[in-house]
Amino acid sequence: MHILITGGHSGIGLELTKRLLAEGHDIGLIVRTEKRVKDGLEEIEQSEKLNFFIADLSKRQDLLNVADQIKAKWPLIDGIFHNAGVLLDKAYYSAQGNEMHFEVNSLAPYFLSLELKSWLDKAEAPFIVNTATDAMHRQKPLDIPDLKKPKKFVKLIGSYMRSKYAMVLLMNHLAKEWPKVRIASVAPGAIKTKMTAGAGMPFFLVPIRNLFFSSPEAGADKLYQAAFDKQFTDSSGIYILKGKARPVKHQLTAKELAEITA
Repeated sequence: MHILITGGHSGIGLELTKRLLAEGHDIGLIVRTEKRVKDGLEEIEQSEKLNFFIADLSKRQDLLNVADQIKAKWPLIDGIFHNAGVLLDKAYYSAQGNEMHFEVNSLAPYFLSLELKSWLDKAEAPFIVNTATDAMHRQKPLDIPDLKKPKKFVKLIGSYMRSKYAMVLLMNHLAKEWPKVRIASVAPGAIKTKMTAGAGMPFFLVPIRNLFFSSPEAGADKLYQAAFDKQFTDSSGIYILKGKARPVKHQLTAKELAEITA
């Protein structure tokens, strides 16, 4: 299979990359800089099955360019793991003027999927798996203006949580529109990664993170199951939490979709 992974050079994505390479798949990693290529090669042995594509997913033009590079390199795409994400300490803004969690965690997976749809359609049974977070099935409808430019920034449970929910809703919308492409969003659980050790974590959660969060391998296993486990391969537009598909009550209206992607 030809499988694309964003954020595949570290953490959950790195463990997933190693597993898929060991199975003999052709893997493409989208990374932000040449340094991250180097970092990745320090962790993953170079092989003819491994390709790196460089793009800053917060920049829309980079996203368009990398999609063209992938299509020039590969004949088709069997699967995409949208795993890249940010967990930041304050509100930063993208070149497009959106709050950075929203830009990277929500819009980048959606627009990259749109750009690669024609290559997914060439595969026999294409899939998209998205790294979400817990409690997506309990969220209220989005406040879209606040998603784009938050009135008050709150670590973790604010912009980050809302951006992941927006991603789930956007990808569930694609699942309805694209019957051939199987789409699932997965909560990998609380995982020890560089992201959860960074400044975006509330200080009171750091000791809990160090003591009780799971290894990146555990998170990678949940993403892998969403792609290949038979219990999920007949369903699309699902949110998976603790090994079970949970209903997400809200669905984007046409008006909300137009507003969120404007």
